[in-house]
Amino acid sequence: MRTATSVVFALAFAFVLWGVGLATPQVPPPKPPPPPDTVPPINAGTTTALCIGCDQPFDFDGHRAVMEALSTNPNVAQLRRAMYVQDTIHQFESKAHFDNCDFDGGIAYLGQLLAETDRHVSAAQRATDARQRAAAVERAFFALGQGLHAIQDFYAHSDYVERQVTTAAKPTDIPVIRPWRDSDHARINVLRAGGLVSGFVFWGFPQRCPAGSAWHSELAKDSPRTKSGAVVVRSLENLTQYQIAVFLAREASKDFLEDAFRRWPLLREQNGAYVGIDMFIDRRGL
Repeated sequence: MRTATSVVFALAFAFVLWGVGLATPQVPPPKPPPPPDTVPPINAGTTTALCIGCDQPFDFDGHRAVMEALSTNPNVAQLRRAMYVQDTIHQFESKAHFDNCDFDGGIAYLGQLLAETDRHVSAAQRATDARQRAAAVERAFFALGQGLHAIQDFYAHSDYVERQVTTAAKPTDIPVIRPWRDSDHARINVLRAGGLVSGFVFWGFPQRCPAGSAWHSELAKDSPRTKSGAVVVRSLENLTQYQIAVFLAREASKDFLEDAFRRWPLLREQNGAYVGIDMFIDRRGL
């Protein structure tokens, strides 16, 4: 009788475990394949020319001529290449895209990229010939391009824009967050204490969001066609949340490059003032 009771108890316990998913391992959905590592040509209409350290609007006269000149610039080629291949080489890392509420990881990652840039600039300064110097400068621009991708993703993948549009009277009232600056880390922590999150990506790690947080598909503003990107904010000149996110990310991108050129004057000396950047690249199949 005791043996039969033990068997019944064991079967019942196993059934309970199975019911809560402990007796049999859960099979996660398959991860998407890596996106292509191709980079569209600079004249494909996705790139904006910026004059770093200049008081010049984004749609300045002569933009087309500058873009033609940038099409043969190897530093800009590496900057743009990094922005695109980030989705391939760091597809599953939350820190590289400010996914999964990994704000600490994203901030630390930007610090690592700036340290990497510093090493490349130091190598360029030590170079004994022009080819070595040029190669080191190109590597520095690649690291900066990786940083640009992450910075733009802060605006595209978090709910920062959604939170700000409810109180701003005009788009320029929304503060530009610069997650690579020490002075802005405290601002981000205040925002997080108030509930700031970024979208949940089930195959990205680490995953820091509270249970029940919004999925990436609900918050993403990488294009005007996403659920959140398509939302029109009537009180802000009928702009969409995508347009507002692009405005903020573009301002932050320019500030990031201006900080880099001030810190490492060699980059401007070797490249010139103009660069070309793309906005809101996400080809991870989300």
